[in-house]
Amino acid sequence: MDSKVKRVVILLCVLMGVTVIGIVILANMDSLRKKKPSATSTVSEVVSVSEEKPELQIGYDLEAWKKDASFFDRESDTLAARILEDMKDLSVKAVSEERNLRVQILDYEGERKTGEAFKIAVATEKKPNDYENYADADKDGVITIDYMEPGKYLVTLLPIDGYTVPDKPTEVVVKSKIEYEFIEDIELLFTEKTEAETRLEDTMVVGAESYADKKQNTSFAKDDYVYGVDLSDKNAVTDFNKIYESGVRFVMLRVGYRGSISGDIVIDETFDEYATLANRAGLDVGAYFFSQAVDEKEAVEEASAVYACCREKNICYPICIRVDQAGGLGRADSLSREDRTKVVQAFAETVKGFGYEPCVYASSNWLKTNLDMRKLSGYRIWMAQFNANPVEDIYYDMWQYSSKGKVPGIDGEVNLSKSFLNN
Repeated sequence: MDSKVKRVVILLCVLMGVTVIGIVILANMDSLRKKKPSATSTVSEVVSVSEEKPELQIGYDLEAWKKDASFFDRESDTLAARILEDMKDLSVKAVSEERNLRVQILDYEGERKTGEAFKIAVATEKKPNDYENYADADKDGVITIDYMEPGKYLVTLLPIDGYTVPDKPTEVVVKSKIEYEFIEDIELLFTEKTEAETRLEDTMVVGAESYADKKQNTSFAKDDYVYGVDLSDKNAVTDFNKIYESGVRFVMLRVGYRGSISGDIVIDETFDEYATLANRAGLDVGAYFFSQAVDEKEAVEEASAVYACCREKNICYPICIRVDQAGGLGRADSLSREDRTKVVQAFAETVKGFGYEPCVYASSNWLKTNLDMRKLSGYRIWMAQFNANPVEDIYYDMWQYSSKGKVPGIDGEVNLSKSFLNN
């Protein structure tokens, strides 16, 4: 197409556009005349529009907060203010074992509140105005009172700046003697030890080693018994599946021990993980606690510690109290036969109350000389004797027959046991 033709086409397009615009204007001329306002009406309309209040919408006025007198009012009834107020709430938990009282101060989440010098007032129910004050000197959120007369008491948390204390006292019964039941605040008694402290405190000695005939078996025999191992943080486990594949069908895991000098309760750091992995591999799991309890009260504490750790685990094998010597320096080494038997009974009865099968572990020599087996006949017995053949004058349900076993999935030597529970 040459330039002349192009110019003609462009011109025609422009003319057509102008024509269309003209037609539109002519068609709307009358309506435009009717809508044309006068100067006066325009002013009045502007005024009327300015006087109209627009419909309120969220975000309509971004500066409305400047006209809100309560915008920065902390005392206003807002969710944030209520939450902040609730966070100041304190509560009291009081527990008695035997002629004592242990009081915890808890925060709004029910956790022990530390770092404050709390004070409590304690009075008997019969004489509520005759009270004694006790202070949380070390600010650990726990106040312990010993040597109390049995009976009903009222515990009042005294006011402290920055917190809201309960408006009524907490009622608690101080027990006259230990009961074979769970101690609700048992975790307060758990202690973590340094490596050096552990060497001094974790001193259980397997008495069976001292009179073994040096002919102990170190492998699994081909018979109908069920084989197992016992494990603690002293054993490095690399693969629980390999343990199962080797022929092992149960594991006895150490929950913890009581320090042979201090008497502190220490939880084995591997228990939780080992119990979970053992179950996953198809192994039956039992548990034991190395006791250094010197009386029934401490035995119930140890049983409560075991329950606190086991209650969310799948424990189908017995739970044992493990009594043996602690190198001659242990706090329980000098217990009489009668007192040690009472300790074992208290532990076993408490465990039984939790719904588990109680069990007693000791070397064959200890079972004969340091425990009254007539009083323990109702419990499972896990006997340690590292001889080729076990003694025949002791009834037992499990026999720990070697301390020098080798099992795939476990680095180093491990204790081996036979179980007759399924026979």
